[in-house]
Amino acid sequence: MNEAQVKSLLALSVLAVIGFGPLSFTCLIGLYIVLGRPRWFYQLTREIYRGTNPGEQAMKPIKPAQPGSLALGSRFLTFLSLLLLLILDIAPVPVTGAIAIYVVLTRPEWFQQLVFNVYGGANP
Repeated sequence: MNEAQVKSLLALSVLAVIGFGPLSFTCLIGLYIVLGRPRWFYQLTREIYRGTNPGEQAMKPIKPAQPGSLALGSRFLTFLSLLLLLILDIAPVPVTGAIAIYVVLTRPEWFQQLVFNVYGGANP
């Protein structure tokens, strides 16, 4: 486990604890990330995935996407998914926090690809 994973797990643990309320801060942060595509999240994701493929760079550098490309579709679908999770998080168990902790611990390839697709339309 690398340093970025440990820091992310600590932050997500705090968000999970305060997520036991009517509003999921984890989902709101996720919605902000999808809409604003802050540079810090892309860099954090690169750090989390560092070392997953020895000898290779974990995530490719970003190239600007063409209008109507996969980046716009990925952003829209991710935004809708987070809205659905925001509604589900009203239940007594914070689902989004659990998913985020799973992603940080296991570093699945699909999440890395999703982040690349969401950020593909911008050049942070």
